[in-house]
Amino acid sequence: MTVGFGVCEYTLVFRRRLDGATDQHVRSVWEVVRPQLLAGERPAARARTAGPDAGMAQMLAVPICSALALEGVAYERFLVRSGVLDDVLRLLAGMTLPGPLSLETARKQIQSLVMAAEVRHIVDRMSA
Repeated sequence: MTVGFGVCEYTLVFRRRLDGATDQHVRSVWEVVRPQLLAGERPAARARTAGPDAGMAQMLAVPICSALALEGVAYERFLVRSGVLDDVLRLLAGMTLPGPLSLETARKQIQSLVMAAEVRHIVDRMSA
């Protein structure tokens, strides 16, 4: 008996907008750029900032190798329903990402969160 599985590559993209750059107090808000979520499936922490005082957005791309082998839309739904995007936004909210080492650490932490969600999903399916 041969058991096959596929590994799919996916990239999560997050954007941080700086808002209210008065004095030295800057409020930053991270949001999910990719996946582009369907209405009603957006994480609660996906607040947008806008207006003339909004600063330049910073981007963070995180490559994901998924063992779930789902098509793009199905994988995006998994990311939303598992709650992992909310977890990532909470993680990013406390980070400043001042340099390459902190960026790489953030990517690895995000990849770990996604991997843990995938493992939970696989175990839940096996238990059912």
